[in-house]
Amino acid sequence: MKRSMRVLAVLGGVVMAASLLSGCAIEREGGADGHGHIDRNRDGHCDLCGEIYQESVTDGTQTDNPNGGHGMGGNAQGGENDGGDTGENDNGGGGSENGNSGSHTGEEEGRAGLLAKAVHADPISYNSIKSAAFEEYLASIERFSEELASRAVRATADEGANFVLSPASVYTALATAAACANGGTREELLTALYTTEEALSANFSAYYRLIGGATEGTVMGCAQLANSIWVDNISATHVRDEGLKKLSDSFYCTSYSADFYLDNAAANKAVRDFIKEQTSGLIDQSFMLPESTVFALVNTLYIRDIWNEMGAELHETEPKLFRSADGSTKSIPRMETEYVEGRAARGEDLTFFYAETHAGYKLKVLLPDEGKRVEEIFTPENISLVNGTKDFGGADDVNKIRYLTRLLLPAFEANCDEDLEEILKGMGAHSLFGAGCDFSAILDETAAAHCSGVRHVAKLKVDLRGIEGAATTVMPAPGAAAPDEYTRIYSDLSLDRPFAFLLTDRYDNILFAGTVQTI
Repeated sequence: MKRSMRVLAVLGGVVMAASLLSGCAIEREGGADGHGHIDRNRDGHCDLCGEIYQESVTDGTQTDNPNGGHGMGGNAQGGENDGGDTGENDNGGGGSENGNSGSHTGEEEGRAGLLAKAVHADPISYNSIKSAAFEEYLASIERFSEELASRAVRATADEGANFVLSPASVYTALATAAACANGGTREELLTALYTTEEALSANFSAYYRLIGGATEGTVMGCAQLANSIWVDNISATHVRDEGLKKLSDSFYCTSYSADFYLDNAAANKAVRDFIKEQTSGLIDQSFMLPESTVFALVNTLYIRDIWNEMGAELHETEPKLFRSADGSTKSIPRMETEYVEGRAARGEDLTFFYAETHAGYKLKVLLPDEGKRVEEIFTPENISLVNGTKDFGGADDVNKIRYLTRLLLPAFEANCDEDLEEILKGMGAHSLFGAGCDFSAILDETAAAHCSGVRHVAKLKVDLRGIEGAATTVMPAPGAAAPDEYTRIYSDLSLDRPFAFLLTDRYDNILFAGTVQTI
């Protein structure tokens, strides 16, 4: 799988991802009265319902459409927004109160109408959702994350570059797609997600709030999820209102209308502005959704945190050699993370341990044995072993010894811009991308669409300050612990060659996963 675009992280220590289910293209004809018509093939037949009618489309204008054309949409023309604002951000809403989303840049203006805001993701207590059923659901998401991450790393290994993706973002996007689907398409998506319709309906809301930082009693740095659906203005007449309501109520999905057909540049600019706002400006690129777009699902995940209280930077070692995957070496300093109680653990052909940020995110590293490549050891089984290990043998109560270990970690950046279609097909989601796709939970019986790809963009930077360098978290300083009778033994795990990593929250949900091949 080739990278369609290479984009480097431009600000220190920022982690983000955007997943896009895009370009739902028209596939079959039907018959219905009272809908807006569109003739993208210029053959005199409506592409959505098949009816013959008099309409001509030239130079971006539409005429002679007796049935109303544009269909629904809160202020479909978008209007001016000279302030450059994408509007109030209420749980990832992205659009302004008057139904506009976008900004004027001097080149083009993003235009989109706000159809419905997502319900607010109220904070939850982890203890309130801690149950056998929810733990089983989280285990199914971990299986999905392990399989997706392992397949993606193997697919990109030959490129020799650092790589990262967000299983949490991809999972959220695909779960939302499952809510839009029926029949075999929905069953395939649920199979790929390792879950059932009942489990998804009962538990997705809690997972969304858990990942998105809407949890009570904890300080999790900054974490934000945003879900949205972007409906073409003309195609909007074929979108089921009950489908949009389900997305809003159960999947925290804000709905927009945009004119992909007649004003494609403005529609794409609105999507771009939404993603840029939800990722604090760190993903800023066009996804070039085509004129044939019926609707697009867009999910973003953004997190940041610091290593130490008040943002104090880590210390560095003297420069030491790091050997990249291509055999070249470079002398670079290592960041000295804080000591964690425990000893580096062993798996088959690898050693692993972790560092923890101030608010509890965990960077778990997998260091292959000499002679092993990172993609060889980054298997679902090893990911499960690393993420499932809770006890690193920190205390020897018989001999009164405490073991503490820290990572000597190079600062690094990783990124990706990939189409995950082939990987997801390999996980069982076939009909999503073909003529048999069934989106009838969101589209009426006269319209059909398929997914033309699952575009995933992710970036990660880990530096001396943390996984994002701008945030500050202020917490009371606890009193020092009383001395005990244990001897302390300190160890270092120095990363001097390519390694893999997981970035999880305090509950071990995998937010990001990837590999570092070069520094």
